[in-house]
Amino acid sequence: MAAQSVVAQNFLPALPHQERRDSDREGAGGTASKQNIAGATERLSRSVNGRAMVRNVCQSKGSDIQVEERTEITQTSGCDLVFKTRKTTSLPDGQQEVEFTLYVHLADLTTPSSVEPQSFSQCKTTQGAVLKVMSRVQPGKVLRATRRSSFIPSAGGTELRSSKPEEPETATTRSDLSFFFSDAASAAKAARALERAVKVCGGKEWPDEDDLP
Repeated sequence: MAAQSVVAQNFLPALPHQERRDSDREGAGGTASKQNIAGATERLSRSVNGRAMVRNVCQSKGSDIQVEERTEITQTSGCDLVFKTRKTTSLPDGQQEVEFTLYVHLADLTTPSSVEPQSFSQCKTTQGAVLKVMSRVQPGKVLRATRRSSFIPSAGGTELRSSKPEEPETATTRSDLSFFFSDAASAAKAARALERAVKVCGGKEWPDEDDLP
């Protein structure tokens, strides 16, 4: 939990500074008012929570393994959001769970947002497709995140806990914000909402390759 506390402490103090940046934009005649930001992030939350989820069945050592991944926005404050993604793998002896917590300042992202079909070797979706909604981070910036992994043994398999202990939470970084859908209409709606939220928060268009550092 130490890594998460450090990330959270670094994240939360930035919020008053973000409010000042928003106020500066409004005072300069910008269009990104607090109402616009609140409306854009609310629409983004509605398009993600309860919808960003995929289920796959994968082959591993001759057995079918079910994998579910879902993402939710758990906190918003101006242009700062917290995304939690939980990946659950159902194994013969229990469930492996990996949780990512991603701390996102929307102005650090870029437009346009994209919807990209995904395919994974030895895996097939149980419904619909696997569609990734993504927005890249501006060159030179990263998103801060934490990763936590745990194993829940199945009934009668508690003796396996010692061989698959819970891993300590670790801090990491990401170069994009991405989450997955199984429905094309929902993915397109979330991509539009993400792009709108990035724009009202001051995110920039992804540069041409010639402009990259």
